[in-house]
Amino acid sequence: MKIKILLFAIPLLFVFCSDSNSQPGPGFSGEHPIQVQLKEKGNGLFELELFLPPDFGFQKEAPHRISLSGLSGLKVKSANLSLSGPSHPKKAEYFEYVKPLGVVLEGKGKLEMNAKLFYCNFKKNICIPANLSQSFSI
Repeated sequence: MKIKILLFAIPLLFVFCSDSNSQPGPGFSGEHPIQVQLKEKGNGLFELELFLPPDFGFQKEAPHRISLSGLSGLKVKSANLSLSGPSHPKKAEYFEYVKPLGVVLEGKGKLEMNAKLFYCNFKKNICIPANLSQSFSI
């Protein structure tokens, strides 16, 4: 009996711990629901904004990773890439929303963002890591 349970449980671990960009987890079709925007504030100051739909939240204690690199003449002078924000009213272990991340850039070119962010779907009660890769023209 224990062997049958293990044979059933091990494949489920691969589904729930999937690290794929195109298949974020069970019950989803397509890519992750995270939206990213870069807004210029002036004088080389930018804000990187991360959005999730209602009934989703970013995990507070997860090992989120965001890296930025400038290409074609653009330089990243500084960046605050730590997620912060108020606690979600439904589940305190998640952010209700993430405050904009401050970025200082110099020059013109492309900004390449690569990230691994952890979020949860409260309706389906599942948490998923999402790999993001996005470019912005500056």
